Amino acid sequence: MENRKTNICCYLLFGLLFIIMLTVYGYGVYFLKNLGLSYVDIGTTIAISALLASILQPILGRIADTYHYPWQRILLILNLILIISILSMFILPNNHSYLMFALMIIASGCMYPFITYSPFYYEHHGIKTNFGVARGFGSLTFTVFALIIGFALRDMNFMVIPLFSLASSIMMMIIICLLPDYGYKDNFEKRDFRKNIFSKYPVFTLFLVSLIFLMTFQNLFECYMINIIENVGGNISNVGISNSLAAVLELPVMFFFIKILDKADAKKLIIIASLFYIVRSIMICFAQDIVIIYLSQILQMLTFALIVPASVHLTNDMIKDNDQYEAQAFLGATVTVGLIFANFIGGNVLQLYGIDVLLQVLVLLTVLGSVFALITLAFNDKFKHLE
Repeated sequence: MENRKTNICCYLLFGLLFIIMLTVYGYGVYFLKNLGLSYVDIGTTIAISALLASILQPILGRIADTYHYPWQRILLILNLILIISILSMFILPNNHSYLMFALMIIASGCMYPFITYSPFYYEHHGIKTNFGVARGFGSLTFTVFALIIGFALRDMNFMVIPLFSLASSIMMMIIICLLPDYGYKDNFEKRDFRKNIFSKYPVFTLFLVSLIFLMTFQNLFECYMINIIENVGGNISNVGISNSLAAVLELPVMFFFIKILDKADAKKLIIIASLFYIVRSIMICFAQDIVIIYLSQILQMLTFALIVPASVHLTNDMIKDNDQYEAQAFLGATVTVGLIFANFIGGNVLQLYGIDVLLQVLVLLTVLGSVFALITLAFNDKFKHLE
């Protein structure tokens, strides 16, 4: 009974986090535009906020690892910051609300590594969990609420967007209070705050570089999908279909990832995903019509849907317990860093060189990411705890 309750709570944490992420990233541009910001200001706000989140993630992870500060308490503090930020939006004038929205991005970004690691925390304390199902539930919730919020915005004020985050944050705090806190294992050693995780795990460092390239491709394609689709004669409605197709197809892989892991270990799955990323980018680069773009989205199940859970499992295997929070934080930061690079590269390349060069950049990113992944995973004997 305790196992089932804990698993359900973990699933709900992922679902609630993805609703919050949907409001800040999926509808962030729309929200900030309605506040009166220009597209330049919007891009700057999101990029700087994402950068700060990527810096704070590993710092909070190191604090949790070093001082054994409960991850549940960190999440409660971050949710409190999020709630205060949202409530302040209804008090402050519109020209200051964007600062509170930036704080929402930072707080929600810092939640990601702790929620990602939550199933493994309970796994280490004897409760059977399933990260793939938890992550899949997050994707499912994202897909459902993307439609719900979209329909709500047709008839309601744009300020309904942060209200979804507010409700999700309050519910998350309740869920966290229901989750058991087992503290740390008796043999769980404190780590030296001064020790650098990159010097301790050089193979892990190479792996992070690989993921940054691949996540930059992922974000670049998603952020500038309208430009890519218009280049083959499509329009905004095709963007919606394309996004929905990718979101739906990644669900089966997420939900059944544990069974997939029984057939091939995380290292092999990451190699498979990185190679399919190259295939996907080539399809996008040479697409002549919208059908090829749709077909490339089918590969979401063999790229993003595969590499995300495989990366978390691999990190859990190759990193010591007393370095886990910081390692998972750096892993989560690769998505954020990819988002920053994607917006910087995409905007500049499109403005200076056009869509054709951007498509070539997509291929280059996947090739570099795959090369680093192959180099990383070639060191089979290195996948052990390095001091």
